[in-house]
Amino acid sequence: MPPKKSKESIIFLVNIGIIRHGTQSNSELLDKAKFILKHIIQKKIFLRPKDEIGVILMGSDNSKDNSIIELDNVQELCHMQVGNWDLIESIEKLQTTNQNSSWMEAIYAAVEYINHECLDKSERKIILLSDFNEDEDIVSQFQMDDIVKTLSEEEISLMAIGERALDSMDEDSQTASEALLRSVLREIDGQYFTFEHAMSEVRFYKRPSTKPRPWYCLMELGDFYIPIVGISKMPTEVKLPEMILMGKTSTLNMPDQEMPFKNVAQWMDNNRTIHTKEDIIRGYVYGGRPIPVSDEAKKAMTPKTNEECYKIHGFTARENIPMEYWLSDGTYVIVPANESVSAPFYSLVQAMVDKNVVAIVEKIYRANTEANMVALFPSVDVPNEPWCLIEIGLPFERDYGAIAQRPLKSVMKQLSKEQNDAIDDLLTSLELPDATDDDVIDVSEKYLPGYMPDPGAQHIWDMLSARGLKPDKPLPSITDDVKNLLEPPEFVREKCKPVTERIKNLFFLEKKQPLNIRKRKKLEERDNEQSNNDDLSMMQSIKTDEKDIAKDNNDKSENMVSLSDTCDFDFDAIGDI
Repeated sequence: MPPKKSKESIIFLVNIGIIRHGTQSNSELLDKAKFILKHIIQKKIFLRPKDEIGVILMGSDNSKDNSIIELDNVQELCHMQVGNWDLIESIEKLQTTNQNSSWMEAIYAAVEYINHECLDKSERKIILLSDFNEDEDIVSQFQMDDIVKTLSEEEISLMAIGERALDSMDEDSQTASEALLRSVLREIDGQYFTFEHAMSEVRFYKRPSTKPRPWYCLMELGDFYIPIVGISKMPTEVKLPEMILMGKTSTLNMPDQEMPFKNVAQWMDNNRTIHTKEDIIRGYVYGGRPIPVSDEAKKAMTPKTNEECYKIHGFTARENIPMEYWLSDGTYVIVPANESVSAPFYSLVQAMVDKNVVAIVEKIYRANTEANMVALFPSVDVPNEPWCLIEIGLPFERDYGAIAQRPLKSVMKQLSKEQNDAIDDLLTSLELPDATDDDVIDVSEKYLPGYMPDPGAQHIWDMLSARGLKPDKPLPSITDDVKNLLEPPEFVREKCKPVTERIKNLFFLEKKQPLNIRKRKKLEERDNEQSNNDDLSMMQSIKTDEKDIAKDNNDKSENMVSLSDTCDFDFDAIGDI
């Protein structure tokens, strides 16, 4: 198999004119085509900036003197170029015309355009957008074999987007143009989508399909060894584009030149003394005291005797591993490494299913690394998936305290049997349907791993696109289709309705103030009680003091009376002096 080319060249064939005589141009169809082109180019700008894009217009009434394509009513909008915001703005300005065109002759024009523009090695693809409703006499002028030969010789793949779903239609109800297109796609292994399907696919940024990296090891079960291979079940996340701060600089030779800011790392202590990287020893801070950890210390802490292993220590009932013990962010799918060991491997899987047990495994991913404990869950009879073991990480006992749940026994004792049953029914109604259910398999597929787009990341992509296209206007609000990602499906709502009505009748809500307000009021009441007690004790002390003062005054008056009666001193003589 030849290596996959790292660069992709896409040529869009967009119909802006009239397909059949006596009809009018379809502006609604052109708006859908603009939507698809805009979002594909945005993804190229963010995710694959090296890919090149070209746009060819079918039914164009513009004539260029230096045009690459020498056909009437078929003109290129631009030369091959990497995705940029100016190209999106040019596409948004497209208007419908009254010129005739057909996709058959546009295919030959696109091949000529590719041979002139795509000089380096790249994966070449034509995306054809039309309603495929040409007259039969025009379709009869072209042969399917000639179109297939032209595309095959140039190694160009074809993807068509139309209004009607061709796979679900009878051949008698297809137009001559659709029948020819279907034959061409069948011969070159091309793809066909409807406008609605293509718009829903390109709207959201999803995880790109990546080639899995298998991990080979020997699964040890006592004295028995089975060669296995582990494949990551969850693909890598789509990273947001890296932001680069730009600043304008002006020199004598080049005025107003934009240059990126460069971050220069500096290490500074409390005295603001700058140190070099060679003088720095990294470490940790615990209890306000720095604990240095040098490279030699890291090497000493690294285990040197561990070898790569996958050892089964035992089996336990499935209910002994509840979901709260599932620790790892991702999962691995464990399958046999080759056909020769498939019989013992699948025998083990079947035995685990019959006994309803899971395996507890010690896993060392690479030599001289720490060991981890994982659980192996058997997975069988899942549509479009092989029999396998699903690996999920487990915590050690010392780490379980950080994720342990608060016991709910005291809360459960307060519920009646009807309330408890209503809560159980609510949780059951919120479960997603099984993938084996044919009635809702299309609905449940959107909740499979990697299928559901991230609403938060999608909103950031939309804001970056809005800023790139309209830098001077305020950012728009969150779109409705992004908000709908957070809404539960309709069939779940229907199942929850009767249960929620029961809960409304069984449970009564009491409006309470927020906790911080209640705490504040309790503190105020406590302060008021304390102040009232202080005032009361103060009043009692004041009364006691008044009584003591009155008693002292009475004692003094009695003493004064007794003294006046017994004193022989002559006060009149003092007054005469």
